[in-house]
Amino acid sequence: MPGHIEFETTFSVDTDAVLPDLSDLAPGGIERRSHELDATYVDTADLGLAARGVTLRRRTGGTDAGWHLKIPWGEGAKREFHAPLGTDTDTAPDELAGLVRATARGAELRPVARIATRRTEYALRDADGTPLVLVADDTVTGEATGADSTTWREVEVELADGDRALQERVGERLAAAGAVPSATGSKLLTVLGDRVPRPVLRPAPRSSGGTAGDVVRTYLWDQVEHLLVHDPPVRLDEPDAVHQMRVATRRVRAVLQVFPGALRRDATRPVADELRRLSGVLGLARDLEVLRERCESWLTELPQRTAGHRLTGAWLRAVDDHRAVERRRIDEELAGARYLALLDALDGLRTDPPLAERAGGQARTVLAEDLARSCLRMADAHDHATAARDADTRVTAWHEVRKAAKRTRYAATLAAPALGRPAKRVRSWASRLQEVLGEHQDGVALRAYLEEHAHTLVAADEDRDAALVSLGALAGAEAVRGTALIEEAARVWAKGPDPRDPLAAHTGRRPG
Repeated sequence: MPGHIEFETTFSVDTDAVLPDLSDLAPGGIERRSHELDATYVDTADLGLAARGVTLRRRTGGTDAGWHLKIPWGEGAKREFHAPLGTDTDTAPDELAGLVRATARGAELRPVARIATRRTEYALRDADGTPLVLVADDTVTGEATGADSTTWREVEVELADGDRALQERVGERLAAAGAVPSATGSKLLTVLGDRVPRPVLRPAPRSSGGTAGDVVRTYLWDQVEHLLVHDPPVRLDEPDAVHQMRVATRRVRAVLQVFPGALRRDATRPVADELRRLSGVLGLARDLEVLRERCESWLTELPQRTAGHRLTGAWLRAVDDHRAVERRRIDEELAGARYLALLDALDGLRTDPPLAERAGGQARTVLAEDLARSCLRMADAHDHATAARDADTRVTAWHEVRKAAKRTRYAATLAAPALGRPAKRVRSWASRLQEVLGEHQDGVALRAYLEEHAHTLVAADEDRDAALVSLGALAGAEAVRGTALIEEAARVWAKGPDPRDPLAAHTGRRPG
């Protein structure tokens, strides 16, 4: 279900207004067509979709009759998905309803409004006849369920194969002719009016003079929003989507764990536990995605022949099959009530977080203490890693350093608006350390995976001997690379601030 990205601006115009001449913007002329459109919109009883700018409708008439789902997709854009009309006029197709399950929180979708549109569409074409911009002059009559109807006129300017600059020029022409930007930007929102719940607004960030609670609220809002925004892409299995949702779960957990000065850990522990569980469900599919990319990279970099055999990647089919199994686990998780309950808890967390007594204190003071505590934990983990005597213990210990560095990075990111350059320096250091150790851990995980699943992987390749040699070559390359990465991690650690006084003025070297 690929969908397409829609860039559209809407203007309100008087019923007797005359549209401006746009012919000079259309080298290939303007094609005019008329349509009679009739749409039924479905939503939850509390209009949860509309509150997040999502619309789901069944529309007849025009050139694209069917079910249409529009979801906000980046700055100023929406992604539109289609499904056939079907015979049920009020029940959305499963493939579209599934994409808004998190927004609807599992509630029933039912008709909430009907909108009829008399449309005159003008397609501005280039010299080859390709539509650049579509201008729709709409006379609209709409009514919410149980309410009186209302009629208005609006003009939509939708980008086709042109560029945003041309779309803006059309908008400027309309504005010069008296059109004004729509107050709602949506026919449905115009009809529903104040019935639509106001969205949860992002807390306004303050300067360093704000409280610790202010900073935490803003950060939590951003991370919960990040998770919600990536829910549909995860359901579509789009590249990097699982990773982005997993990152959001980890960032929220880090805040709940690292800032006891601002948040009551006893109250947030249940949410943290559920986030850990969700991260685990997402984790293996993401790890297999990384593992596959890493294998492909090695097969490109290594000599084409080893031990008399040509390196082969046909065995990667078994990795794809394994990932498909994990994808089904994710689909089952996102369809379940437990996930929806977690989203409700996260909504509550970002609107009314359980602030600790010191959350009302100055952000610089409270967050600095919590960040320093996180750095100390990272230092303790580093001490254990450097003191490890056997290989297995050393690998596990460096993995703990990586996790501690990740938490410190997230903590420094949250604290940076209040603490400024010292926190940014810690963030940069922890980020680089996490990057190096993350690559090391990916290599460790790859070697373990190849060893554990060698039989299945070799069986997936017609040339089993070549497959076995290929697995050995990759494992050997990872072992060599792993040693180099630990050495690099030691260099990164030495160049960072003193973890026992991480916010002190930077001197370029550690105190003796």
